[in-house]
Amino acid sequence: MKNVPLGYLVAGLAITLLSLLVLGCEDQSENIPVQWDEISELMATGWAEYEAGNYLEAKASFEAAGQRNAQYLPAYNGLGWCAVRLTNFDDAEEQFSFITTLANPESEASLLADAYAGLSLSAAIERSSLEITEGGDQVALDALAQQSFDRANLVFDLLGENYSPSDHDTGFGSEGMHLLCAQNYFYLQEYEHAEAQLNIVDPDFIPGLIEQFCATWTADSLFPQSEVVGSDTIWFLLAEDNTGAITSPGFHQVSQVSLVDTTDTTVVIVGYQLEYHWASQNRLILEAAEGKAPKASTPFTASYVYYDDFINYLYGLIEHIEELIEF
Repeated sequence: MKNVPLGYLVAGLAITLLSLLVLGCEDQSENIPVQWDEISELMATGWAEYEAGNYLEAKASFEAAGQRNAQYLPAYNGLGWCAVRLTNFDDAEEQFSFITTLANPESEASLLADAYAGLSLSAAIERSSLEITEGGDQVALDALAQQSFDRANLVFDLLGENYSPSDHDTGFGSEGMHLLCAQNYFYLQEYEHAEAQLNIVDPDFIPGLIEQFCATWTADSLFPQSEVVGSDTIWFLLAEDNTGAITSPGFHQVSQVSLVDTTDTTVVIVGYQLEYHWASQNRLILEAAEGKAPKASTPFTASYVYYDDFINYLYGLIEHIEELIEF
């Protein structure tokens, strides 16, 4: 056998390999990616899908962003908001917890506030869902209402009235947080606090509602039934109407309380607070000076606004809160 020059062998081998490569082209992909999508592109896509109501698609984009960088906190924020909208409340808690644990309150205040806002909304939606389906006991429902406005207060602690998410839920912001608080306070029958939160958003509404369903009355004398707790006295307010009958009006707010006998130095009232109770007597808690707690027989006068139509007043209050909540 004659020796074949090395150059011919190399050339022949190259031709053979090229032929195999050409024959195998039908099994090769023509769509090989040259680079991964940028995290910013994935986040933009995620929020666009979120705003369109495509929460599962948004979730997939945020997950992809997190896979690019496991410490990228905005991706967890996106996942948390998707979980809220998908009513996966445990998942929302988990996703937002990465931010509440790791975010810097000074340099990442907006991100941290947005996470707390998501947690506040999540607790409010979960409470409403359980209430409608009767799936939770009173303790659990009350705890969720408390969680909702506790987390809302953390938003205000971080940003004051300047909370306004730029990536999602346009219009939610600080006003939305006040309305969530109003809704939860109303649920807990803390109507005065609900009114105060609504007043921040719509200061003209409550005066009109009071004018429609309430009246002003200055009582010359009130006959209290009381419980003494420490140095404070809880007064169950009973009023005498023009026929001499004892009534229990639905108090809206007390503007002034004063003792009838101002010479009695054994009683000194330094403050008072009104508590609302559904379909029952309202209570006025008088804060007395140390050792000067009022007794049940102590007469006093009060100027206050009371409800002519308590039920419809409350309906008007919660209906307005609900119609302003657009999230």
